[in-house]
Amino acid sequence: MELNDKITLSLPCKAEYVSVARLTASGIAYRMGFDIDTVEDIKVAVSEVCSRLINVSRNNSGEYEIFYEINDNKLKVTFSSKIERAGCIFEDDEEGLGVAIIKAFMDEVEFCPDNKDYILSMTKYIEEKS
Repeated sequence: MELNDKITLSLPCKAEYVSVARLTASGIAYRMGFDIDTVEDIKVAVSEVCSRLINVSRNNSGEYEIFYEINDNKLKVTFSSKIERAGCIFEDDEEGLGVAIIKAFMDEVEFCPDNKDYILSMTKYIEEKS
């Protein structure tokens, strides 16, 4: 049986809700079979993006969506928002700590997609157990 589930989370741009995104990511990743260290890495990467979205929203208005795509061998997390300044949230931080953390913890990251339906996507693959 092939796994192909999608979960959508919509959150207000407020710091007090970042824990909901982290908890959702950890629950999904754990259920998929990622080891505990990798689950923590995914949570940190999700937090970085959420925090950045909240920072660019400035007055904590608006909301953003997180799409978790669950497949047999990977978890893809995509962020979307209608916040005016959300377009390319890391463009002024390409050499910064947030970008470095996300790149270190995730296998694939698309920061500024040409496709304007989303802001950022990141993927983590499950390593085959030997």
